[in-house]
Amino acid sequence: MDCAAFFNAIAAGDETAFELFFEQTRVRVYTLAYRWTKSVFAAEEITQDVFISVWTGRRHLAAVKDAESYFSTIIYNKIYRHLRKEASKARVLQLSSRTADKSSNETEETIYINDGERFINKALEHLSPKKRLIYHLSRKEGKSYDEIAAALRLSPHTVKSHLAHALKFIRNYMKDNILSILWLMALLFVGKK
Repeated sequence: MDCAAFFNAIAAGDETAFELFFEQTRVRVYTLAYRWTKSVFAAEEITQDVFISVWTGRRHLAAVKDAESYFSTIIYNKIYRHLRKEASKARVLQLSSRTADKSSNETEETIYINDGERFINKALEHLSPKKRLIYHLSRKEGKSYDEIAAALRLSPHTVKSHLAHALKFIRNYMKDNILSILWLMALLFVGKK
């Protein structure tokens, strides 16, 4: 049975089809999740989340045009959310480990960096899950085009193209929101006096 046939059966509430779909695809999901997280626990958690999403969203599955792409998107979204959550936890730990006697310049620098990251994260929300994942892997994890291409089963040219589009979009988003950025900076300077 192909992915579309499984989705149609699952959409009709067929639990046996869901169990069979789980058995046939769980290794693929787990392998992808483990490849990105390097954690057995995280890979198991992501795998579970993927199949919970399929089952809880089953009534929408019959309307899906490309079942394989839709399933891949669910997988990549779950992996991306996990990586983002872990990166966020790491930032919180890093910031909380700083000593209280750091100068106010470092505090202001941290605020600017955090504001910049917030704007970038807002821009990333407007990108497709695959472009967000490619951006994260390249910019946050420092992976090369070839490493990303191999992991996502894409050509390096496609990875480069997606990343270029994401970076261009972020630059334009920042340009379009420059007034908001300047306003935030002005508030910081006014509050300083």
